[in-house]
Amino acid sequence: MRFRCKKLYVGICITLLTLIVPVMCAAVQLKSETIEVWDAYIAATEKRIAGEINSDYGFLALDFSSEPEKTRDEVLNGNLYVIEVTTTDDNDKRIRVPGGTIHHWRGCVFLPGVDLDSYLQDVKNPAQRSPDQPEVLELQVLDSTPDEMWLYIRMTRTKFVKLTYNSEHYIKYFYHGPARGSRKSVSTKIAELVNPGTPEEYEKPEGKDRGFMWRLFSYWRFEEVDGGLIVEGESMLLSREVPVALAWLIMPLIDRAAHELITHTLAQMKERYTKSDIVRSQ
Repeated sequence: MRFRCKKLYVGICITLLTLIVPVMCAAVQLKSETIEVWDAYIAATEKRIAGEINSDYGFLALDFSSEPEKTRDEVLNGNLYVIEVTTTDDNDKRIRVPGGTIHHWRGCVFLPGVDLDSYLQDVKNPAQRSPDQPEVLELQVLDSTPDEMWLYIRMTRTKFVKLTYNSEHYIKYFYHGPARGSRKSVSTKIAELVNPGTPEEYEKPEGKDRGFMWRLFSYWRFEEVDGGLIVEGESMLLSREVPVALAWLIMPLIDRAAHELITHTLAQMKERYTKSDIVRSQ
């Protein structure tokens, strides 16, 4: 009986998705009020992050969780820590985005035997290595200084359909003493491609596409501890609004995809630095 119910549920979901995909793939336009609230959300998030980084009671976001010691122990014991995050306003209320949806996730991983300086030296030379992100198809350093970097990234993402983007990002590194550092990454261009990989390839105008990825910001913190390095990442993506009538079906799928993406990214990072001698040999 349970098998039949599950099979029926899956069949209903597949049928609904065949109706939803054309609707969700229709072109939409990024509105000024959506950008305004996104900017406010980012400002509130950066204010909270700055407070945590400069606090006398911790440095990583996990240090300000409900069970900081337990969470830190879990990470140090090799477990990946991934949670969904929501930034609130000054009145501790959820920030609603007209015409858009913000996907905000945080993850943390421990890299045994890795020190901060060697790690930063490695990640500041992305052209010399394969990127950790599984969705990255191509990566080029457009320009750089000792603590800044401008990147071109060709990426692919899959939700309801496969999407390919040309994107550009500004990255800034910060230092908070000899054992702590952080990185801010801001998308400066995200253009959805039509007919990618063919002679007919071209970019849709920014903000006038299918709306699956309009903005992508990330904030990373690094803390060197006994035995290795804790790496914590926080990612915020702005996409189109999900119709209320379809949210019950679409949002769980989006949340699961976002959870799997950050989990896979952290797992790849852990595997890379566990198996590689690049950092240890420097």
